[in-house]
Amino acid sequence: MISSSTLIGIFVGAFAFGWLTDRFGRRPLFVADLILFSGAAILLFFVQEPWQMFALGIALRLAVGADYAIGTPLLSEFSPRSARGRLGSTLQIAWNVGYMVAFLIGFLITSSHPDAWRWVLLSAAIPAILCLIARHGLPGSPRWLLSKGRVEEAAAVLDRLGWSLESGDFHAEAGERTRISALFAPGQLGRTVFVCVFWLCLVIPYFAIIFFQTAVYEALGLSNAILTALLGTIVVVLGATLGTFLVDRIGRRRLLIVPSWIMAVALLIVIFEQTLPAPVIVVCFFAYLFSYGVASVLCGVYPMELFPTAVRTTGVGFASSVSRIGSAIGTFVFPLVLDWNVPVAMAVMAAVCVTGAIVSQMFAPETRGRSLTDVASADIGRG
Repeated sequence: MISSSTLIGIFVGAFAFGWLTDRFGRRPLFVADLILFSGAAILLFFVQEPWQMFALGIALRLAVGADYAIGTPLLSEFSPRSARGRLGSTLQIAWNVGYMVAFLIGFLITSSHPDAWRWVLLSAAIPAILCLIARHGLPGSPRWLLSKGRVEEAAAVLDRLGWSLESGDFHAEAGERTRISALFAPGQLGRTVFVCVFWLCLVIPYFAIIFFQTAVYEALGLSNAILTALLGTIVVVLGATLGTFLVDRIGRRRLLIVPSWIMAVALLIVIFEQTLPAPVIVVCFFAYLFSYGVASVLCGVYPMELFPTAVRTTGVGFASSVSRIGSAIGTFVFPLVLDWNVPVAMAVMAAVCVTGAIVSQMFAPETRGRSLTDVASADIGRG
């Protein structure tokens, strides 16, 4: 029950807060989600009953889901086109580093002090409070203000930042109401489907492997499984770092297609694990994880670029919610298949990667070097 609060909270939080943020503005919801996160993390320290853990867990994950929908879109709306990919990708590096640090802290504390889980949960409030302080004085998004016809306020924000409405990156988009149906309107439907599919095909195998990689390595007969899992997480960070370096240089399309095929091939090889030496299996897993890291930076880039301002956080929130379905499949279904048959589990994950590679090859657009306004109003080719 407690673990299900993660899925429920993030799924609802991303979609609901995404819609609310498009409706009422970036800044107020951006601050509100950190207040919710900090409060829930502090209260979790004092829980006494499972239902309290479940309820506060949902509140905490609602805030996490909200940040999925708000954080990177807001960053993209302040970013110049020449650095938009790099800045969005940096958040993905931070996510992976945060995961690695959380893994280490949780493992070290709970292994030596099994009852110290309260302190682990409380520690999550510290960076949230620091971010809340850092967000004090954050201006509203000039793009959102322009989309609402509040031109003077947008100009004031840009002037404060040393920019202007005359710069090529800040033109008002065609005014639209914040309607969920806009995600599925002609001209937008294909983008919505592409974002959801590529994100799903990235996270299903990743969450399957990252959360159960120790069990996977043990099932494959590898020793030092925990150390190997930690090294795998470091490999993901290295891949994300390379992806950040390349995203504004070679473009989004190639950065997605090439790693997608490498991931598929790596997992296809692991299907034959019974005839392969352990080092080959580890290399294949690390090749998968490194390639995932490279491609994963686009989760912080593509969704923010392919939805117009009027429904940007709604679209990102919707896609994030769909991706949580993928993480649930990887987290809850993969162990069942793994217990039954390792090669079959790897074959299923490889098939997901192949699907993602084919979809990317056919439909991934190229958005590098274009303003968000141009991307929103144009029929984007594959480049």
